[in-house]
Parts: sequence; structure tokens; C-alpha cells
Amino acid sequence: MNPESLIASAAINIGLAIFILTLFSILKKQPSNAPIYFPRRLSESQRQSQSPSHLRDNNRSALSVRRFLPSVSWISRAFRVSEDEILQTNGLDALIIIPSTLLSSSASSSSV
Repeated sequence: MNPESLIASAAINIGLAIFILTLFSILKKQPSNAPIYFPRRLSESQRQSQSPSHLRDNNRSALSVRRFLPSVSWISRAFRVSEDEILQTNGLDALIIIPSTLLSSSASSSSV
């Protein structure tokens, strides 16, 4: 394989990965996307208070630059999550899918 082609391919893939992670990080911080990224947390707080009006008030936070700056702190937290936390926040399905996905990706990379 041509070294220039390899470098160009790597640069394109790294650039796309950085773009997608940045876009995810920015969109996750927007209050209008809270039902997408935090549905269980919102439903539990609605069940406790039985009035969804406080959720709408919290989502109308002041427009700030911080909401539009990407952050990568969630990546390190994702590696420190315990099985109990996954079970409590996401359920048994996620607890089973995540290890099997990691196992299949490690098996495919070791066979190369």
C-alpha cells in the first residue's frame, strides 16, 4: 500500500471521528435534547414530582457559551462505570449488550 494513501486515509478517519465526537458532545448539552439522552432520569423525576412543569423550567436555562463548547470528560467516566450503575440507570439489556459487544470487538481484533 502506498504510504501517502495510508496517511490520507488515516487523516480522513481521524478527522471524521473528531467531528462526530464534537458534534455528539455539543448536542448532548442542549436542553432540548434531554429527552433523547436522559429519558430514564426525566421519567423518574416526573414520577416523583407528578408535575412536568419543573422540567420545562430547568430546560430553559440561560444561553451560555459553555453549552456550545465540546467536552470529552464523558469518555473517561464511561470507562469507570460499574455494573451496578449500568443496571440501575440503563437496565439489564444494557448490562448484557455492553460486555458482549466488547468481547466481540476484542475477538475480531485478535483474529487479524
